[in-house]
Amino acid sequence: MAHYIRTGLFRKKTTRYKTLWCNHGDWLIFRALASRLRRTMIETLHEVLHVYTKCKAEDHERKIESLENQRFILAVELKKYSDRFGVIKD
Repeated sequence: MAHYIRTGLFRKKTTRYKTLWCNHGDWLIFRALASRLRRTMIETLHEVLHVYTKCKAEDHERKIESLENQRFILAVELKKYSDRFGVIKD
């Protein structure tokens, strides 16, 4: 048994991905955005985080405000949709 531990077979498995926590409303927004762009959730979140950090580094405050306004508009549209058709299924 000690031989296996020395060779590292019981090492903790790690990945290069980090867990992102968000509330349900934001998750629905990202899911709708991913389906509209015809991308996976991972690709969409990667693109959003990449653009956000690039804008933050280059001080593009107007661009960030514009993206936040678009997010708000999309949230309102999703609310109208859920009020009209009921709960959005996962």
